[in-house]
Amino acid sequence: MKPSGSRALAVAALAAIAALFLYLNFITPFYADDYSYMFTYAAGAPKERITSLYGLYLSQLNHYRVINGRAVVHTLVQLFLMGGRGVFNFANTAVFLLLGLAVCAAAWGRREMLRPWRVIAPFALIWLTLPGFGQSCLWLTGSVNYLWTACAAACFLLPYARGMEAKRPALAAAGIFALGALAGWSGENACLGAAAGLVCFLIRRYAILREPFAPWTLTGAAGFLAGAAALFLAPAQGVRISGTGGLAGFGEMLRRIPTVTENAVRYLWLPLLIGLACLVASIALSRGKGFMYWLRRWSDSLCWIAAALAAVYCMCAAPYFPLRAWCAGAVFGITAALSACAKLGRGLRPQMLVSAALAIACLACYGAAVDDILATRADVEARGESIEAQLAAGQEDVYAPSVYGRTRWNCFDGEGDLVDDPDSWQNEALALYYGAGHVIKAGD
Repeated sequence: MKPSGSRALAVAALAAIAALFLYLNFITPFYADDYSYMFTYAAGAPKERITSLYGLYLSQLNHYRVINGRAVVHTLVQLFLMGGRGVFNFANTAVFLLLGLAVCAAAWGRREMLRPWRVIAPFALIWLTLPGFGQSCLWLTGSVNYLWTACAAACFLLPYARGMEAKRPALAAAGIFALGALAGWSGENACLGAAAGLVCFLIRRYAILREPFAPWTLTGAAGFLAGAAALFLAPAQGVRISGTGGLAGFGEMLRRIPTVTENAVRYLWLPLLIGLACLVASIALSRGKGFMYWLRRWSDSLCWIAAALAAVYCMCAAPYFPLRAWCAGAVFGITAALSACAKLGRGLRPQMLVSAALAIACLACYGAAVDDILATRADVEARGESIEAQLAAGQEDVYAPSVYGRTRWNCFDGEGDLVDDPDSWQNEALALYYGAGHVIKAGD
């Protein structure tokens, strides 16, 4: 096939992916923290809906002091929630496409990435791998916290992985500084994963590949450090850590390693399998050429692996490891696997067949995902109508059933979104949204 025809098919594949993902965004309802973030966190203010940019500023100012340090992502969350999901649905689709293209560019390079099977592979692996896809990629609050931060980290590391032709050095240095600050001031494990990747890519560039010094590599690192400092040194981080029982000690972190490893194999088995197959092939292809040849050729994949390991195992220090928090580690792992796969040769039929199989698997799951999300949406709408009817009848406290999700692509938890305690934050957030005194979980 001519290159122009192949690029046209790649663009058509991207358009189809965008349409399928956008539809999932439109049918996904509000969930959990979405209701909380519609209301202000401003100090000393009553819990009222945010309706202005100044109100948003006051909310985030206090949020940075008492909730957590993710000021950038939670500003975006509250900004989107001021207008509902409409604008967010398109923005989230654009970020999802950007993430997939960043992974593709990391593996094959900007000039070689636009081939149908190449652009399909990262999106298919993300769809099939993320254990909490709905919470990481479709839930409004969760998407900005996990999908968007993983995308920022991947885009920041991309110039270090592939090299950047800085025709305007000053502009490149300023741009990578800003991107670094965004990647650093993101989510905690995405930031730590990107930090490990950054260190490894700098070592690779200057110690292994012996490339000439480029100022943008240091300005990017400086921006990243500034963003990370804003994240981890936020006053709210101490409040948050103490409120969750504190970070685990060294002994406790060691005891958590086997569980995290078991879950990593359970959740990330597909990119792990691809990566291991590529590792065996890389050793076979490098036979007789020496270790340094192998290291120079495959070192970018090793850097992405380091980023993945850091993003995953740093969670051993956290009091819990929710499914949505696997997003950054999975993205780095998928990038490592595909970057290794890309070096096995161009246009290899086995690679195309694997990509086709992944696409078929995705389409086979898509219908189940749509059915599950639509069923959940119907349950949410029915619950809302019931709550409004109870309020119209003069009840201050209302009864509402918990809503459940059944597949990984549904942002609603399998255990339901309400709990038995009406004073819990989940129930209180729903009560605020509907203007009820309390929301009492009804029997299932």
